[in-house]
Amino acid sequence: MPMSHAIPAPAAPARAPATTTTGRRGTRRFNQYSVAGVLIVFVYVIIYAYFREMLPEKWSVDSAKILEILNYGGTDEMDNSFAVTAALFSIIGSDNLDVFTCISSSIFLFFATRNIRRAGDFFSRLLLIAPCIMLNMFAPSKETVVLIMTMCITVTTIYFRTSRFLTVGAFLGLYAIYGVFVRNYYLLIVGAFFAVHYLWQRPLKYHFLAAILAAGAIMAAPSNILQTLQSPRDTSNAYAEQIGSDNRTAFTNIASPATGPGFLVNYVYAATVLITPVLYFQTPSDAFMQLMIAAMLIILYKARRWSKRDPTQFEPRFFGSLFVAHILVQLIFEPDLGSFTRHLTSVMLYLIAIKVAGNKRLIPGIQR
Repeated sequence: MPMSHAIPAPAAPARAPATTTTGRRGTRRFNQYSVAGVLIVFVYVIIYAYFREMLPEKWSVDSAKILEILNYGGTDEMDNSFAVTAALFSIIGSDNLDVFTCISSSIFLFFATRNIRRAGDFFSRLLLIAPCIMLNMFAPSKETVVLIMTMCITVTTIYFRTSRFLTVGAFLGLYAIYGVFVRNYYLLIVGAFFAVHYLWQRPLKYHFLAAILAAGAIMAAPSNILQTLQSPRDTSNAYAEQIGSDNRTAFTNIASPATGPGFLVNYVYAATVLITPVLYFQTPSDAFMQLMIAAMLIILYKARRWSKRDPTQFEPRFFGSLFVAHILVQLIFEPDLGSFTRHLTSVMLYLIAIKVAGNKRLIPGIQR
């Protein structure tokens, strides 16, 4: 009987179980954190539409000034940040402003809850989101403009593959315009950003050297410049006292800001008050703020560690440097914990961009 010399066909490879499917399609599944993000937006919209009048009046003091200018004139005073913001809002129209604020804030919340993959990530974001909602999203204000700016700067990282050109270009363009016409200290933030970005991956001795150089520059700076930079703290608190505002977390400069040594003393004192508030104030809200600051510092620490492991990564260095620059500049003049929290949480998307970039880096099939 003749033997067959046919070569048997290779066995078909076993199909992987459907439950182990990974890759890009798997990252688009609707998980429980996505549901939670939608619920946060839904609750915010309901409160904004039906219960906003029941919220504390102090959350909308700045908005009241802007609306007064918008409705009764005064927008020609272009040296006034409130007047410039009112001029911007006049383009939208006072009748449409509430809807605009609610929609832009809702979009911001979708940005802030994007790509959450772990419970720890979710709760750390809640620590950032909650004060931002309370202080920045229930009335049109200067922070409304900042929220939109940060969305423009972080959109490619949070929703697409990072475009360095668009991200850096949006940052420089928006901060330059906003710094010239609305808040001059945003120009100072740009300068601080470049310094922090340069030092981000360098050894600690470079940081000490930079601190010594900065202290030397302050000691040599003209007194009128130092006074202009740091006196807003005392001016703001004096005005609040004059109108009868009871701000329990307000603090003043403990030395004359017109001298180099006094400026440095005030800066260090302000840093201890604003970064470690529980040392000076012991209420539940202060404890919550301390947790929020701790969450911010942990994200920044992880971003720097990530940069050391992989120096080619753009997001942790860029957004980390930008957020630290905000902190360094705000410590110069912030008059109380509420203002510090309001201004800092308005740029919290920079921290979210770091977290989203880190989550994307861990997804199989997505190379960053």
